[in-house]
Amino acid sequence: MIYKPIIIICIILAFLLSCKKVDKIETKLQGNWERVVFDHSGKENWIFTEDNKIYVVLTMESKGIIGDTVSVGDFTMEIVRFSHGTLLNKNIFRVAEITITGFENYKYNSGQSNIFYPAYNTKWQIHKVDEQSLILTTNIYNNEKGGLEIREFFKN
Repeated sequence: MIYKPIIIICIILAFLLSCKKVDKIETKLQGNWERVVFDHSGKENWIFTEDNKIYVVLTMESKGIIGDTVSVGDFTMEIVRFSHGTLLNKNIFRVAEITITGFENYKYNSGQSNIFYPAYNTKWQIHKVDEQSLILTTNIYNNEKGGLEIREFFKN
């Protein structure tokens, strides 16, 4: 009988600590993050705001895109069980996960080519966020057999 109050107190503490963790991670996430790209054809920045908006800004001078906000979406965050990859024991570790919604297609100024931003409307697990770097992963095939999309950013 004495175990019941102890279990309830533990559940309440776990809930309060996870809420605090979300707030801490959201604060670290806010700001301008430049994506690490290796082809040097342009820049892609993700800007997370305090009111849970996300902006993607592109600069690709060869395509006539210079600092254009190409899509705006919303994000929410929760703490979930680790599920991307097999390097860590997925039954023990919990990570922050952001869900992005609201992105739409973007056409270059010429109107000929599309950047398919609706693909970003998904769940992204945060593997690292600090004052300098951000690493996100998503299952690009919606939990079917396939690979992970990994995005690395540095604070701009």
